Amino acid sequence: MQKPLQYYLCGKFITEGNWTHMKRIMPVHEIILMLEGEMYIAEEDRHYVVRANDLLFLRAGHTHYGYQMSDAPVSFYWAHYEPLTEGFDRYPTHATIPVPSTANQLFKQLLHVSSFSPEEAEAALLLLLKELERNAEAGYRPHNAVVDHICKWVDIHLHTDITVSKIAEHFSFNKDYISKMVKREKGIGLKTYILTERINRAKQLLLNTNASVKEIAGQCGFSDYKLFLRMFKQYEGNTPTEYRNNLYSTQLNRL
Repeated sequence: MQKPLQYYLCGKFITEGNWTHMKRIMPVHEIILMLEGEMYIAEEDRHYVVRANDLLFLRAGHTHYGYQMSDAPVSFYWAHYEPLTEGFDRYPTHATIPVPSTANQLFKQLLHVSSFSPEEAEAALLLLLKELERNAEAGYRPHNAVVDHICKWVDIHLHTDITVSKIAEHFSFNKDYISKMVKREKGIGLKTYILTERINRAKQLLLNTNASVKEIAGQCGFSDYKLFLRMFKQYEGNTPTEYRNNLYSTQLNRL
């Protein structure tokens, strides 16, 4: 049986800023999951701004180049591969991943096993690409612009003491109405959305920084450290330390 894809390389790119993507034509496809900052990149004559939790798919044989400098820090996961069967070259060039935590973890796993054997790397890459495919398709459904704006504001202020009442007051909505509006769009109420996003933020920080668990709790808006530990275990089934230690080996390329 023919294998579905050929794995080549993967890594995690990190730069402190003042960086522009090189101009090149790749002989293989590249898949990118953005972690931090903004990357300004073009494929032929189409320009894209790639932000945290965005998927970028750069096709083999196309010219790719940075069209503007990224001043702030940038980091992203990347993988190079060649599809050998249909279905692994149909990703959108640019899409937002609605639930990035699983894809983030699978990319981390790919980096971990890539040094073991090509077979293990290809198996991990296959799982990752399938997850990205599901998320990219989900990202195409129409969105309520008001809810998107509310959720974006929440994401920016996750580290602060935000509540449903404070958010409702900020956007001049009744708190019951704003929660129902978010639930219609996201499938969960605003209070649950805040908690879920805080846990997701914590998971990303656990996987991608060396900050202590207590520091991460504070960065995610948990003033009560014990509450953070309890909520994390309730959502994930293990402690933050256990979650972090599950996947630990990462290949980095840093500028």
